Formats: sequence, C-alpha cells, structure tokens
Amino acid sequence: MRIQKTFILPVLALLTTACQTGYHLTDQAYKRVVIDSLAAPADSGMARFLQPYKQKMDQTMNEVLVQSAVPLDRAKPESAINNMLTDAMLQYAQQKLGQAADCSHLNYGGIRTGLPKGPIRIGNIYEVMPFDNQLVMLTLKGSMLRQFFEYFVGSEADEKSLVVGGVRVVIKDNVITNLTFTNGKTFDPNQTYTVLMSDYIADRGGKTAFLKDAVARKDFNVALRDVFIDYFRQLGQSGQPINPTIDGRITIQ
Repeated sequence: MRIQKTFILPVLALLTTACQTGYHLTDQAYKRVVIDSLAAPADSGMARFLQPYKQKMDQTMNEVLVQSAVPLDRAKPESAINNMLTDAMLQYAQQKLGQAADCSHLNYGGIRTGLPKGPIRIGNIYEVMPFDNQLVMLTLKGSMLRQFFEYFVGSEADEKSLVVGGVRVVIKDNVITNLTFTNGKTFDPNQTYTVLMSDYIADRGGKTAFLKDAVARKDFNVALRDVFIDYFRQLGQSGQPINPTIDGRITIQ
C-alpha cells in the first residue's frame, strides 16, 4: 500500500497540471473612458420601459413632508438639523417601537447635507441620509456612554462632532465635564443607560471598538431614513412652516 500511494501522488500532480489552460498575463494597458449623457445616444426603447417606474419614483420622492421657514444646515458644535434628527430617533422609538431610550446619537459625518428653505420633500431626506443605516439601541454603562460621547468630540476632523438627543453636555478641552439627561435621570458612571444610534456605529464602523462590550443590544430593522421621513411628515401635519432653533444641548467652555 505504501508503494501505491507513492505512485499515485505524482500521477495526480501530472493530471492536475495537464488540465491547466496555460494562459499567462503578458501585457496590460489602461485607458480612461469618460461616460456621460453625451457619450452615446439615448436608448428610446429602454427609456420607454423605465418611464412608468420613473414616474412612480418621482411621485414618491417629490412628496412634500413639511415647509421650512429657514434653511437647515449641519454645523458644529450644534445646529437645528443635528438636534432634529436625534430628536426624531427618540420620538420614533417611543411612539412606534415602545422604547423610551435615554438618549440618541448620530454620526456627524453621516449627515451628508442640509435641508432647504421651503418645501422639504422625501427626496431631500434621501440626500441627507443616502445610506441604508438601521436604528439600533445599545445599553451602556455610564462610564462607557461618556467614553462613547467623548470619542466624537476628541477631534476637529469633519466627521467628528457630537450630535446627540436626550442629553445636555458641557465640554472643556475635549472632555465632557457635565452630562445631564432631559428625562430627569442622573448620570452615574456605574449605572446603565440606553442610547439609540445607527447600526454602522453600533457595529464599530466608526472605530468605536469598545462598543463590543455593550451590556445589551436591540436591532429594530428600521432605516434611519424612514425614521426621519416619519418625523418631518408629522411636523407637516400642523400645516405651519417649521422654524427650528438650537437649544444649547452642546456647551463648549
């Protein structure tokens, strides 16, 4: 049996080599190809095929949710749109999911643009939040919650700015010196608190590796974009334009 095995192995190696095509890369070249609307004539047949879908999409995207009396631009350390989006997360979780979270957080870099003065449409919300990020709730010890918040105030980089709801924080030299909850709870580093955030951040997409030690996690399978659409649609039910202002939830000393 030992002689047979010794004979079989070289034969298998020979058969495997014989089955290879023998093709090898001999040269490579690169060429820039510019593609735009003028690069080729429109395909009229494809345009007709897509037209019904485009009409339906346009009808959805052009739905007016609310009128705004002012443009809503993201800004650091605080802005009206920053506050509204995190407040929207808290409101949706309580109204639609029965989850009264203590606070909420949104990645500043994930807010891709602001909202215009005048009609705010569904399409505008897609521009603000083009990603399919989902709503997640983590339970964190107070010490980790403060560490989490401080991670987002510790840099001047564009994507690093603290965007929160349900709390008021005082920051000095990139350190949170005071943190209070608007629901009346007292901050204690040894107690646990619930915080709403995107699954991207909860999955440590923002290099927040320490979140792996969260006490608990709930995934709601709800897109943040849908949370914001619901929020602005509710605001529009009053029939009055919105004119939001900041409330001082972020104080820099």
